Amino acid sequence: MQTAELVSTGAELLSGRTVNAHAHVLGEHLARIGSKLLRDTTVPDNIELIIDAVEGALSRANLVFVTGGLGPTSDDLTREALSRFLNRKIVMDEEMLNIIRKRYEQHGKTLSLEGKKQAETIEGAEILNNAVGAAPGKRIEVDGSTLFALPGPPREFLYVLEQHVLPWLKENMVDPLQLHENVFMICGMGESDILTRFAAHAFPPDGIDIAFCAAPGRVEIRLSTSSDASTLQKAIAEIRKLLGDFIYAEERIDLSKVLGRYLQERQATLATAESCTGGLLADRITSVSGSSQYYRGGVVAYSNDVKIQALGVDPQTFEKHGAVSEWVAKEMAQGVRQRFNTDYGLGITGIAGPTGGTQEKPIGLVFIAVADHDQTDFKEYQFSGNRTWIKENSSQMALDVLRRFLGHISM
Repeated sequence: MQTAELVSTGAELLSGRTVNAHAHVLGEHLARIGSKLLRDTTVPDNIELIIDAVEGALSRANLVFVTGGLGPTSDDLTREALSRFLNRKIVMDEEMLNIIRKRYEQHGKTLSLEGKKQAETIEGAEILNNAVGAAPGKRIEVDGSTLFALPGPPREFLYVLEQHVLPWLKENMVDPLQLHENVFMICGMGESDILTRFAAHAFPPDGIDIAFCAAPGRVEIRLSTSSDASTLQKAIAEIRKLLGDFIYAEERIDLSKVLGRYLQERQATLATAESCTGGLLADRITSVSGSSQYYRGGVVAYSNDVKIQALGVDPQTFEKHGAVSEWVAKEMAQGVRQRFNTDYGLGITGIAGPTGGTQEKPIGLVFIAVADHDQTDFKEYQFSGNRTWIKENSSQMALDVLRRFLGHISM
């Protein structure tokens, strides 16, 4: 198997200003063609540190990717670092210079001296055109290994990777392994509980690699093998038995899209009433293309007065049970369904902030209810973490409550 390492450059990646997702994207694409990303090293815009990282990567891997530092500014130092490390000159690529000049002219701009810097390359490098940006990528052969220098902006990085790098790798890789894989999206069971269940059943079997990626309210599990496909199919059948209805999809997809499919299949409509999530649930639902076909609207009701006036919650319900209770969640779901004349209503009430908790009702206590024409069900949750974490978990589990309600699965 050809192995790969990534060297990500840029002070913004280390200061917390920018999230670096290149390793996630690169690792996923390489795995599909039988290569493996072994290491991701992030360094600031410093020539010596870039050289040190690239040199170390080339000593271990067949393929080395360097991202960022190809732009026109003074802190774009990847060209200079590679030139010094490889002992090769920086030269102007006239063809690329003309391409960049035309792009500037199309936007009514004149190519500056700084802009021309993006057409500079390392002597002997193969230029990888970047049609969605200015700075092109580069492919350099180094003592039997291959070095790729790719632009840092995510959109440009992905374009050059998909249009130039991956086709070249598929054509030039020696005996690439065929990887078989399957993805499971899990909701309602945490990573530690999943691992406990797997361990009790000696899962995964030999020959199967397993990877986890956890996020608020969900866990992604990826099974893969370079053995024959039947090995994977047996593992798929086993994981379906082990996790059952906690699996909401067998593809990398957000639960809001799965919910949208369910509603469209039933030609059903939905309205939402939110308290602690502050509109996050509605935002997630409407982020799905075509959601206007099934989502009619929602109410963000923080105060009790708004819950009474806009949703019809009975004032005595607050006196008896408090704003954070199953009864208020139920009446919110019922009220929003009736007012928006929808098939389903979804209500959330809870304590997300640090000032609303008590010993009886602690921070993170959330009630979620779903109502249709005939019945209303609810679920109670106790989440931990900060306000953002609680809100994200609440919105995710609200979608899952509705998924199970629509699927007639016991809650």
